[in-house]
Amino acid sequence: MNRVIFSNVAATMLAVFTAPQAVADLYAGAMVSYANVESRPSSDAAIQEATPILLQAQAGYFFNDYLALEGRYGTSLQRTDGMAVNSVASAYVKGNIPVTNQIAMYALAGYVATDIDNAMAGTVSGSGASFGLGMHYALSSETAVTFEFINVPSSGSNNDNVGLSALNLGFQYRF
Repeated sequence: MNRVIFSNVAATMLAVFTAPQAVADLYAGAMVSYANVESRPSSDAAIQEATPILLQAQAGYFFNDYLALEGRYGTSLQRTDGMAVNSVASAYVKGNIPVTNQIAMYALAGYVATDIDNAMAGTVSGSGASFGLGMHYALSSETAVTFEFINVPSSGSNNDNVGLSALNLGFQYRF
């Protein structure tokens, strides 16, 4: 019985993720992010926080209506509360659920590397898993706006800890 259930689930998943759909495959865009950055330069130091505005570029590829891969790169526009985000680079798997012809909800899971310039402690870097939730609203068949929340839990090496969460507002163009 378990084999039958597993076979049916596997066949359904294969059909969903490989079915040909009417979708523009390649897309690119830009996002403005209101971020909360946490930095702990050493294990005995206090956590320092800042709220910089980030500007990010993104590029992605939809395999079908439900699954995409996406890469992003960004930096902060100015130093805020003594911190600046020198770079944030990420790669995500995007699970997309179309709700209507114009609206889709999505979840992101991936890997992010951040480099923070902390005026009090120097450069602090971290990398690790990231996740997020978002909404896509199509303005036309080629353009869309997105709104999402991304979280990168605290991580780092050499006792450096960096955490980042952001609300993103984006514009995408599908080729």
